[in-house]
Amino acid sequence: MKGIDNYSLINKIKHLAAEHESLKERLAECELIAAARQKTILEQKLQLSENSEVKSRLDEELTATATIKNLISEIVMDDSGSRLQSKSGKDDLKYQLEEQKRQFVQLQSKLSDLQMQVQDLSNRNLALQQQSSRVAELESLLADAEQERDEWKALYNLRK
Repeated sequence: MKGIDNYSLINKIKHLAAEHESLKERLAECELIAAARQKTILEQKLQLSENSEVKSRLDEELTATATIKNLISEIVMDDSGSRLQSKSGKDDLKYQLEEQKRQFVQLQSKLSDLQMQVQDLSNRNLALQQQSSRVAELESLLADAEQERDEWKALYNLRK
């Protein structure tokens, strides 16, 4: 009867040792994943910093666009109010108006490009947030695996 108990105990110990090795492998995999996720998080933080710079440039471009719109409005109002001026004065105003329109179109194009960049960065930011969430989940799984491993180790050591 005692031989059967020893045989059963030996089988359990072998099973626990195999499970222990399996858990060590899972732990190593989780550690690699966690390291990769940490690198991703650092890259995401850098991208967020770049997002702030793009937003700042976009704000500057919006301010410049508003200024140009105001100047165009002033020129149009001045042009309509100065019909009594000489032909050369009108030509100067027309040239200024055309120049302001050209600058306005350029700024609108830049604004559109910056808005697309901001949208791209927002999309990347969302993806990074999702990845950060996944990293947290994997870290939790890793902690659980480590705890389970430690419990199996303790049980294995008690059986010795």
